[in-house]
Amino acid sequence: MTTLESFPPYYRADVERLMQENNLVNLAPNKWYKLQSYLNVLKAISTQYGENTLFNVGAEVFGKLPFPPDSTLKSALSSIEAVYKAHHRNDPAGYIKLNFDEQAQKAVMEFKTASPCHFERGLLTAALRRFIPPNAKFTDVQLDKTKKSRLDGADSSFYIITWF
Repeated sequence: MTTLESFPPYYRADVERLMQENNLVNLAPNKWYKLQSYLNVLKAISTQYGENTLFNVGAEVFGKLPFPPDSTLKSALSSIEAVYKAHHRNDPAGYIKLNFDEQAQKAVMEFKTASPCHFERGLLTAALRRFIPPNAKFTDVQLDKTKKSRLDGADSSFYIITWF
């Protein structure tokens, strides 16, 4: 539902069609759907609208997640795996690992999931922007190019998150 809501109204009919083609109809918040169907929709969105759109969808998804008012960047990033696993069942969901170094103003996250990399980078960018540390002025989230990612056929992708 959040994916559909992340599109402007004039594109929603097209995204609804992509969802219908993948048996994602009559969506309800507490109902379960096949992960592969959703991944097929994300792939179609990437093909039709581009990688930046997947980034925006990931950012919108993170923006809809509720967090306690005293949340920090570290607590928000730490909770992503729990949220991810809570939304997956009967499938090997994979994992998300965080290595957070506040002093270096850097975090590295490994995603061994089925989600597209551009979607994940959008999710992490939204987290960083929402919970930017108080003294930071600049933020960045990049796919670690020193390692193979799922874009290259690897099992997982690593993201470098920095703020200064």
